[in-house]
Amino acid sequence: MNNNEKKERNFVISPDEKYWDINMPILFAGEWCLDPLQKDKWKHLNYKVLQSQIFETEKSTKEINFCENIYEKLLEEVAEALNELHKINWSKRSWRIVIGPWLERYTAILNNRFNLLLKSKRDYIIHFKSISFKDDSLISFDLKDFNDKACNNEWNEKILRRLNKLYLEKNFNTDYLNEIKLEKFNIKQKNYIKIISQVLKNKINYFWKIFPFSKNNNFLLHKIYIGSFFTSLKLFIGLKNFPVKYFLDESTVIKNFNIELRKKIKINFEVENLNEKIIRYLLIESIPTIYIEGFQEMMKKVDASNLPKEKKDIFTCNSWSDTVFKFWIAESVNNGSKLFYGQHGSGYGVIKKHNGIRHELKICDKYLTWGWGSKNTDDKIIPCVCFPSIKEKISKNYKKKKEEILLIPTTVNIYLYKNELQKPNEAYYDIDILNNFINNLDKKPLKNLGFKAHAMEKRRKWAFSYYKYMGKNRPEIKIYETTKNLDKIINNSKISIFFYLGTPFLKNLTLNKPSIIIYPYRFKETINQEFLIFFKKLEEVNIAQKNSSDAAKFININYDKINDWWYNNKTQTIREDFSNIFAKKNSESLKILIKSLSEN
Repeated sequence: MNNNEKKERNFVISPDEKYWDINMPILFAGEWCLDPLQKDKWKHLNYKVLQSQIFETEKSTKEINFCENIYEKLLEEVAEALNELHKINWSKRSWRIVIGPWLERYTAILNNRFNLLLKSKRDYIIHFKSISFKDDSLISFDLKDFNDKACNNEWNEKILRRLNKLYLEKNFNTDYLNEIKLEKFNIKQKNYIKIISQVLKNKINYFWKIFPFSKNNNFLLHKIYIGSFFTSLKLFIGLKNFPVKYFLDESTVIKNFNIELRKKIKINFEVENLNEKIIRYLLIESIPTIYIEGFQEMMKKVDASNLPKEKKDIFTCNSWSDTVFKFWIAESVNNGSKLFYGQHGSGYGVIKKHNGIRHELKICDKYLTWGWGSKNTDDKIIPCVCFPSIKEKISKNYKKKKEEILLIPTTVNIYLYKNELQKPNEAYYDIDILNNFINNLDKKPLKNLGFKAHAMEKRRKWAFSYYKYMGKNRPEIKIYETTKNLDKIINNSKISIFFYLGTPFLKNLTLNKPSIIIYPYRFKETINQEFLIFFKKLEEVNIAQKNSSDAAKFININYDKINDWWYNNKTQTIREDFSNIFAKKNSESLKILIKSLSEN
């Protein structure tokens, strides 16, 4: 389509109406711009939605592979540049541990936003509403801050306009760093409770430093997610370790943008692909200050902590956002420490192109799963047990008189911010699935519905809020606060209905609590074939339901005899077989974990 045939539209990526120019036709980047709680603000507008409602698996997979390729090339260059800048000699692996989570997300986000821009220009002449930003920079100070900004309306409007300017001018000159309109980071008012807490932690850290017993430990255990204090204590004893708690100073290092320092970082812009060129060009500005301006201060925090200086084997299930710990791991593996990584979520070994396991497998020496192995016989992978359920007891009698049907959705970011098969518009399909399930229920189960939104909803202000939506649109349903303990609510329910494949669903099956999962949107397109074979077995006994209508019909028929179905021999056999692969648990779970760590 030539420009004479193209229609003009105001292009917006945000659900915030202050960026909408309602005096002209609007082109929304995706369904996430159309907040169902604010329908009165957009339903009468002249608008179109750019993002396809049909998920294109093949195309998305190509984009993931494209970003992964760029990420690996950039990691090599960034590692070399930062080694030179900081006068150190960390390996590529160490830099992957520290900066990899940010770099991978940055690459995927820039590619995604630029592709949206290119797609808009294909059929329309686009405009942006005139808005002046106090700060037009893309800078953040750490991974958490970057995550928040990348899913923030203002940041996404800024990046879209920056990309459009680059596309039109094609001026790739590093002098632009001097032209960035940049405010100093706003340092929040001091929280004296946190200050006092950190002083106390520092005192404890000092005690551990001078206390000799922990120095003889062969393992360092941190963020292992195995439950109670006593379970952790048993693990320490089983590994012949003296128990120690690490109180790390996670207060953010806030350092302002140093243009001259950043100009010393040399990244190659001479590439043919325009997407890659732009990703590379904006990288020097975008790298969080924690890796450049604040690097030395972070290393001082590592040194001041009670983390050991001696070479130790390390076991953790999470090093993504715990900055001090992440920097310490990087230094430790660079000096020869062995890193054991444990699975900490349900998508591992299940979802295709899962960015978590890609990263964690590359940084670790051994990877402990919840029970599954690798078809590709990756010698790093050790089938182990489901860590979150080690301390829990398997239910053998769930036949108490209970009436409530508990509905459990996921939380969905309104902007894509990971390099994986996830699309921001999924929330709106999930709402349809939820509503369809509720609308097809008979009166008796309908009056006994409870709803528990994901605990992260209150923290993820940039996520779609199922909690707010259900509270406004379904007053007849009991809505639990997001802060309420999910396990306790599940224990007081007749059955749990899951609308996503998450850790709570796997835990429920492992602990033998009546559960149903309704196929999430495009579920079969995104999971591994090995997992699908097992999942089809769950279909045979109605634990997995193809659609919400069938699930509602099943509940209507079986509401008064849920336990007859659940404790049926066939249901129990398939449930147990499935759990033994994807969330293994038995009376020997802790011993299995100890053995896996001790013998590898």
